[in-house]
Amino acid sequence: MATGARILVVDDERPLLSALVSALESMGYEVKGESRQSDGLACVESWQPDVAIFDLNMPGMSGITLAQEALKILPDLPVIVLTAFGTIDSAVQAMRSGVYSYLTKPFDLDVVELTLQKALDHHEQKRRFSVLAEATGRVGEFEGIVGKSSAIRKVLDAVEAVANTDSTVLITGESGTGKEVIAHAIHAAGNRHERPFITVDCATIPDTLIESELFGHAKGAYTGAHKDRAGHIEAADNGTAFLDEIGEIPLMAQKKLLRVLEEMTFVRVGESRRRQAHARILAATNRNLSLEVEQGRFREDLYYRLKVIEIHLPPLRDRIEDIPPLIQCYLTRLNRKLNRKISSVSPAAMKIFCDYKWPGNIREMVNLLEQIMTFNNPEILDVKHLPKSLQTSTSTLPTQNFHEFKDQVFRETGRNYFMSLLNHFHGNITKVADYAGINRRHIHRLLHAWDIDPSLFRDN
Repeated sequence: MATGARILVVDDERPLLSALVSALESMGYEVKGESRQSDGLACVESWQPDVAIFDLNMPGMSGITLAQEALKILPDLPVIVLTAFGTIDSAVQAMRSGVYSYLTKPFDLDVVELTLQKALDHHEQKRRFSVLAEATGRVGEFEGIVGKSSAIRKVLDAVEAVANTDSTVLITGESGTGKEVIAHAIHAAGNRHERPFITVDCATIPDTLIESELFGHAKGAYTGAHKDRAGHIEAADNGTAFLDEIGEIPLMAQKKLLRVLEEMTFVRVGESRRRQAHARILAATNRNLSLEVEQGRFREDLYYRLKVIEIHLPPLRDRIEDIPPLIQCYLTRLNRKLNRKISSVSPAAMKIFCDYKWPGNIREMVNLLEQIMTFNNPEILDVKHLPKSLQTSTSTLPTQNFHEFKDQVFRETGRNYFMSLLNHFHGNITKVADYAGINRRHIHRLLHAWDIDPSLFRDN
């Protein structure tokens, strides 16, 4: 359960309002309860909750109308309506007008908790996409994937091919390359996009609990199992279950997961009844699973079931063209987070970014930028703002005479230098030429030799 999330409850029946607020607080949520619709709307604007729960039938302004007004303030806010059993049709109608889900009164707290978990997953997915959408090359199709290199275009083509299928997809790549972003993009571009997207971090779950987390458990199945609980695959409910770091799960759980993929059925821990699995399975790993199979740590049959479709994410060092748009994307994101107003990166600083090997890939880039921007707030980020370790990691000691060294450096870094200038000046060749101090014809010859299209850097 995601504790600490903000939940707003609006209900004119004060006893029910008080009871629901207390129950949600006991689950670990931060909760505000309002009995008047106007106060609820004011809270949406000032407090910006992660989920809102509105009673459907309230005097003056109905829960549906309140939801519509709230969504004008926070368009991505998941709204859940409370309704009596006899008015479920009204609740279903409300969902067609933008409401995320509904709960019937009297409500079951287990159902409330499961519904909130799904709503919070939905909200987090929307938040991530809105942050990255402005920087992606294919906004509206696969939000969150940033880059224009041939390598990332291949990934985009693969996402497009598999999005509207039910095929299992294995996403591979080094740590920090953005495998979860690809999983989100597949889900968002497919016909399950309105259903839950559940992430399971297999590397952080103890071996003794992995089966319960994936498949759920019955009350009394083991010490501490005080009530029946659905697992993540069941909670995905016609949506997507993303199994991150799939190579970390133990062999016994691998056997049960194989049954899910082969028969779309599973059994909760402590039960004998077989249940239907309706989730699509996406998985990711930074391990070489074929090697894990050879060494007996991963089931061969599960490996081939997962690898129906494989999408490989190359490391950042192999797609240098994507570094400038990624830097600009996260500048925008971190400006909001840190209350900064850094508009761009100087060509010299961008050259260092492009020369650096990024062993931690995009995750390292984001963390480094946040470190730099926490202590600096210039209009343009320059070399002097970068850590000394980053500057020295990209420097080399010349062994040739000056002219030989100059020619070598130009051959090795000239492409990245002009790409950073094109990124800074949005593909304007005249401005690039003025800054570099050479004529436009020379620049056109260089770009042609390096197969660089300046139109890719222009604002659309």
